[in-house]
Amino acid sequence: MLSFVVHPVLVAVDLPSQLFQWLADNTTGYAELREENHRLKSESSLLKVKLQKFNALEMENTRLHSLLETSFKLGEQFISASLIKVNQNPNTTNILIDKGSRFNLYKGQAALNEDGVLGQIVDVHPLTASIMLITDPNHAIPIEINRTGLRTIAAGNGIQNTLILPYIPHNADIQVGDLLTTSGLGGVFPKGYPVAKITHLTPLEGEAFMHAEAQTMAKIERTQNILLVWSKQQPIPLVPAEPMGPEKPATLDQLPPNAR
Repeated sequence: MLSFVVHPVLVAVDLPSQLFQWLADNTTGYAELREENHRLKSESSLLKVKLQKFNALEMENTRLHSLLETSFKLGEQFISASLIKVNQNPNTTNILIDKGSRFNLYKGQAALNEDGVLGQIVDVHPLTASIMLITDPNHAIPIEINRTGLRTIAAGNGIQNTLILPYIPHNADIQVGDLLTTSGLGGVFPKGYPVAKITHLTPLEGEAFMHAEAQTMAKIERTQNILLVWSKQQPIPLVPAEPMGPEKPATLDQLPPNAR
């Protein structure tokens, strides 16, 4: 009988302590859940960013693989560089790349991407180089019509991805869609690189030459990796060779003919 009387009193006395413990447990659990939720969101964002980076690296790897295949097919000495900056105005069109004289780049060196000719180097610094695009109004490139072998000049007019051919006679064998490639004349661009495709041919009355336009194969707006090409088949000394000391064996070329 006494326990029945005392039990409600004990429950009432213990109720504040249990209520406090319940509140503490729930508050701690809610805080932990919020912290874990925040952590999971942060990890999710980080993984998404890394995934985007992996996708970008995969695309870049694909582009570089395409560049390597192009170079090996053409059989030229080359080095790959990345685009840093594009400068475009009515007077000049050029780009800046992240390779320079420390990689033995030189003025006049041909620049391409996986689609075709971009331009040539006009200024070289130790860490960077400036490339004048073939669409620059001050640039002209000797080209050859791939279908017929007709040689002429393609000049820039300041319009993105567009060239003009100012010396095409009215009776020339040329058609819309003809591929223009480098002729190899002038010694700047090796022969056989794609340059542009003919898009417009307009006869001009009273003029010796027709109006001809072509669209460049290489599109600067989607270019990130660039090939710098050496037209001569010689090794490119990217790292200075160490002087050969007396303790090092002589190479095959240094031995006399009867000792080889």
